[in-house]
Amino acid sequence: MMVFAFAIAGLLGLAIFSLSKLNVSPWSASLDSVTITESDRKNLPEFEHEELTRLLNSATGENKWVLLSFWSYTCGPCLVELPTLNALAQAWQGPPFQILTINVDPEGSDEMEAAKNWILEEQIALPTIFDPQHTVKTAFKVDAYPTHFLISPAKEIHWQTVGAFNWNESESRDQLIRVMERQTPESQADPEE
Repeated sequence: MMVFAFAIAGLLGLAIFSLSKLNVSPWSASLDSVTITESDRKNLPEFEHEELTRLLNSATGENKWVLLSFWSYTCGPCLVELPTLNALAQAWQGPPFQILTINVDPEGSDEMEAAKNWILEEQIALPTIFDPQHTVKTAFKVDAYPTHFLISPAKEIHWQTVGAFNWNESESRDQLIRVMERQTPESQADPEE
């Protein structure tokens, strides 16, 4: 009987140890570096989403580049990545640019409340749109998180990808600027030269 008790105690100890390791996210070790390569340009889908006093639609972000990032509170990699997006936005020096995050947690859910609290606790200053009815998510055909879209001032999607990245690296910023500068018309050469 004593052996049986020790076996049960050992199994319980192993179970507790294993469960404690579940809280350690493999994403917390490091995020991948982003590689931004232009894909075939696509027109921005038509959509409209109203949230309190804000209206988000296909015309939002005129005259600037927009990095649209879809995320959920239940997505561990999203929570690791968002502070790096926040840091990118705060340190940005380049063409007119905005990062806009879209949270897709269900309205009134514990996850949405947790997401709102987390944004405050982590001091995320990025504009965040809550899309509980998935209006924007459906328009962009998003089915995994985080998903990112780089949108030009001409309302074209120049790049899209799924994955969590370290946006707070100089290489990430440089890649964004290179894509943006390639799309800016070069000044006309002086005819007298």
